[in-house]
Amino acid sequence: MKIKISKSQWESMGKKAGWIKTAVIPDDGYADGGEPYTDEEMDLMEKQDKRLSFSYGTTPESVIKEKVNKETPSGYSMHIKDKNEWSALAKAVNQGIDAHLEGFTRSKFDSKTGQCLIHPDEMTTLLRRLFENGDEESHNLRSAILETLGIEEI
Repeated sequence: MKIKISKSQWESMGKKAGWIKTAVIPDDGYADGGEPYTDEEMDLMEKQDKRLSFSYGTTPESVIKEKVNKETPSGYSMHIKDKNEWSALAKAVNQGIDAHLEGFTRSKFDSKTGQCLIHPDEMTTLLRRLFENGDEESHNLRSAILETLGIEEI
């Protein structure tokens, strides 16, 4: 037997009982019946909402690699329309093999369309070079890429 209550009734009961839970509202407009979250559900919600924050330029490469491999295992796709951002990207990519003996051999760049596909193994190289460029556009592009991976640099 299911008991259906409105969202306002659900919130009122929660306040009176001394506990508050965000109601899950299905399409029929009623709360989920008041089942408390399990420990596994709470852990999952904490992991999903957890964002990582680091001082600018200090995000460990291991964290970046883990996030990139988890979020974009087949490559990080970008469509760059801004000329300044494209210049920052080109400056980072066109260095060739650098002092770290790293370069871009598996990523794809199309300057005509602005499409990019950064190979997961080369993302740390791109982000490091964007940091080393030292200009505002490079820093903004680095921050934007990290933000989409759930990493905040402040």
